[in-house]
Amino acid sequence: MNLNQLIYASEINRLGSFSRAAQTLYISQSALSKSIHALELELEQEIFIRTTEGIATTDFGRAFLAEAEKTLQHVDRIKSMAVQAEEKKGQPLKFSATCGQMLFASEIFARLLAQYLNADTDFQFYQKTYSEVFTDVKDGRCDLGILMTLNLYTEEACSLFAQNDMEYHALGRLNVGVAVDRNNPVNELGITRLRKGLLSEQLLITTKETIYPFTREEKEIRTAFGNPRVVYVADNDTAFSLCGQIPAYFCVAQSAKIYNKLNLPISMVIYPYQNVNLKYEFGWIKKNQTELTRVERTFISEIMRLFR
Repeated sequence: MNLNQLIYASEINRLGSFSRAAQTLYISQSALSKSIHALELELEQEIFIRTTEGIATTDFGRAFLAEAEKTLQHVDRIKSMAVQAEEKKGQPLKFSATCGQMLFASEIFARLLAQYLNADTDFQFYQKTYSEVFTDVKDGRCDLGILMTLNLYTEEACSLFAQNDMEYHALGRLNVGVAVDRNNPVNELGITRLRKGLLSEQLLITTKETIYPFTREEKEIRTAFGNPRVVYVADNDTAFSLCGQIPAYFCVAQSAKIYNKLNLPISMVIYPYQNVNLKYEFGWIKKNQTELTRVERTFISEIMRLFR
């Protein structure tokens, strides 16, 4: 048994697929399968069972993955110690990331920043549209980009990244949901799931993407939600503000489990939408030749933990 096998098993469990785990780990699916098979032979226990609907974990597999997660967290702590040791070398710690409008990303950055308040740092953190995240990384303004794509065009986005000498690593998928203010009239209906027509008189708040295939999101969302009227804003803060003043909503990932892990309260009410099967895939990008700093790798590790 080795550390890579623990990482492999954790990624398969997180993504629910050998093929998608192989993509984000940058190894072939056959090599991944052989590594897990060798691990199962060594342990004389099955970890995963392949089914027609994907994979499932055995009882032993669930216990194994829980222990593997503890080990990986310990490894992350050791890496953090190495980052702290870097401070003593007299070189500023570097970090540059550009992210979509994700509260969890800014929260993790804030916690990371708090660890280095007294250190010599060169930190940059931006939150922008996904088109701008792509451009920032492509043009070298930031080492690292965190974004999400609708599952309908994730493959097209990956082709765009590859054409621009970028690596893409999947983090996980979450269902698309609807966020409304706590004073929105739909909250008085006593429902747990929205159905088509309930928001027909309300505005859809969204940001404006400029690069294909990110521009597809607006069309897909509008179609799924019955072609509502749209208002464009610069960021989620503006969307939050507008939704508190007028009957309006915007689309988000159903990410309650992530915010629970961070112990963050959710200020909006998030509903699943009946018969809308869209998913957001979260991932991170970098230029092929870019070597991420230790702080940047720690940032990625913390985000990956949220999706496990």
